[in-house]
Amino acid sequence: MELSQTLAQEIVERAMRILPGNVNVMDAAGLIIGSGDTRRLFTRHAGAQRVIAEGQAVALDAAAAACLPGAQAGINLPLYRQGELVGVLGVTGEDAEQLRLPAELLRLTAEMLIEQASGHPRADRGMTVTLLRQLLAPEAAPELGRHARLLGLRPELPRDVLLLEFAGPASTFGDWAQRCVPDSWCLPREGGQWLWYRPGSESPKALLAALAAEGWSLQRSAWIAQARPWTGLAQSTGWALDLAAVAKRLEPEPLLATLDELALPTWLQGQARCPEGAWLLEPLERLRQADRDGQLLATLRSWFRHDASPQACAAALGLHRNGLRHRLDRIQALTGRDPRRFGAATELYCALLLADGRWAEGQ
Repeated sequence: MELSQTLAQEIVERAMRILPGNVNVMDAAGLIIGSGDTRRLFTRHAGAQRVIAEGQAVALDAAAAACLPGAQAGINLPLYRQGELVGVLGVTGEDAEQLRLPAELLRLTAEMLIEQASGHPRADRGMTVTLLRQLLAPEAAPELGRHARLLGLRPELPRDVLLLEFAGPASTFGDWAQRCVPDSWCLPREGGQWLWYRPGSESPKALLAALAAEGWSLQRSAWIAQARPWTGLAQSTGWALDLAAVAKRLEPEPLLATLDELALPTWLQGQARCPEGAWLLEPLERLRQADRDGQLLATLRSWFRHDASPQACAAALGLHRNGLRHRLDRIQALTGRDPRRFGAATELYCALLLADGRWAEGQ
């Protein structure tokens, strides 16, 4: 396929809505056929010719560009259609490395337009997944939202986050989810997990019930019901991952975990990665060091699991009430906190949740 001048200029115009610098599109021979600077049209671009010869991106600083006729500082990337190099996209700017990410995203948009113009639009899952990973990264650049709009992803729609973990492969889940809920975003993760971003925040229970009919076995899921536009989804994704980790540890049976049920443990799971929580862990670390067989930690976990009920806790551990009291006394002596008193018990409970999050991550 030959890249037409009309299509090249359309790519340039779309690109320059996003980037402040000049954009050029060259054909497969290195001739500029689309440009924001009309003086450069139909001239040879030596940087593009290097891209064509090498089949990969070429970044030029001012010194390198001065040695190449018709080139300016910036970055030049190959444009492909079904594996065939059909042109080059050039973005002008002094710092080529700073331009690399936006230029790569523009290249994806340009290749989509080329496919559409050929009459055989390609499946754009790879393109969409690439952009979604960038959109959902912490501190994502604002221009990514404009790229997403160009690709029809509607980033302004508030979306909830649903993390699903399947017992086996579910490679077609993304297609099914997008058919069920239009304008969904779906991202696969390792370990049979999928992140599903749905417009709105309706309960997912009916959709989860339908998964078995598709042949998928769902092990657990975590739902962040608060719907947010794309700029808030990185934080929501972090909550979903923390909620899933907490649910796996504390509530392995329920299929759907929500923040309403596990808000404090989920928040503490996020804090497990922060060094500021070390002070809270000091009493528990003393207990851990002295508790060689893990008996006292198991007793403390059982105490909280049974809502500090001596009778229920003793029965669960197979102890007499006096035996339980002896262990609680030892915990108090080692930590300086009495788990039978509300304030001290709250501190120990939070410390235990925080410690379990850290220990689970090998810290």
